[in-house]
Amino acid sequence: MFNYNYERQTLYSPKDYVIVVGDIMVYFTNIKPTKHYKEEHKSEVPLDKVVAIIYGTKNPRKNGETFEIENEGYYIVFKIENNILWIINAKNQKR
Repeated sequence: MFNYNYERQTLYSPKDYVIVVGDIMVYFTNIKPTKHYKEEHKSEVPLDKVVAIIYGTKNPRKNGETFEIENEGYYIVFKIENNILWIINAKNQKR
């Protein structure tokens, strides 16, 4: 079953994930950590915390091909490529 978004006039599947960037809805089908995140940042900020912050942030900053979030004392960088949200970087700024 598909839902129709009347404001954006787009079809999306219930399996799609959505975040809002400014006044644009960004769709993706999967969330994956990059190799860099797994090797350098996973121990500092767990994946479930990163995902919660991404969904809890109403308007991440767009910086070229990536998005940045500074929220709750964390700094997160991610990109959306081929309908996948790739978590690149996550740091705890409280340390």
